Amino acid sequence: MAAFQWPLGKLEVINSALSQTGDNLVNVADDGSDEWLTASPAYERALAVVSEDHGWSWLTDVRTLQPDVNAPDDDQYDTAYDLPADLVHLIWVRVADRPTYWDLLNDQLVVNAQGGPPPPTPPVTPAAVTIKGIFSTKSDIANGTPTVVLALQFFVMSGIYRGLHEDPVEAANTMKLANDILERAKSRHDMQKSKRAMFNSRMTASRNRPRPWPRTPPGWGGTGIPS
Repeated sequence: MAAFQWPLGKLEVINSALSQTGDNLVNVADDGSDEWLTASPAYERALAVVSEDHGWSWLTDVRTLQPDVNAPDDDQYDTAYDLPADLVHLIWVRVADRPTYWDLLNDQLVVNAQGGPPPPTPPVTPAAVTIKGIFSTKSDIANGTPTVVLALQFFVMSGIYRGLHEDPVEAANTMKLANDILERAKSRHDMQKSKRAMFNSRMTASRNRPRPWPRTPPGWGGTGIPS
């Protein structure tokens, strides 16, 4: 029996897709062939979308930000932070290692890290701000799960059907399969995470309860005796 080949790089994923669409394989990357010129952009665009679409463990990181010298334009926040250039998607923000309210403004992160709002005068040293996000510099499919890579292969196949075969119907069908596989990959990936206790909101429970409130015990009118 053949060994389980893993991980797969860009060239291997593209050749796997080309083999399934009945096209010639490429020997090396950037060989100038029609197959590479079609499949390579499809791979890169699909990889970007797949990376942004979920908090994959191999793409996420926690980083500490440095405050900007200028206060935010929105005075409901006291400190602004430049976002990392390779940030694709922001997952959470903490101030002094605690969850906090935050917003994105002028391509910056704005939070209350000095005890505001409003920003204090004179400014004080902001508390440490850390973020968790998806970063493009960590986007290496070699670290992805087999199901994620299979989804990526189907996205590339869709690009091949559209670009090389000029078959938009098959391209659309393959794109749908790719998205279905990606949804399964998310579930498989998240099975590895610890289970979180469900938060029971009193407000949600109140909204879901029928009105008027039932009397306890039934049939009593608040007089202490049955009605």
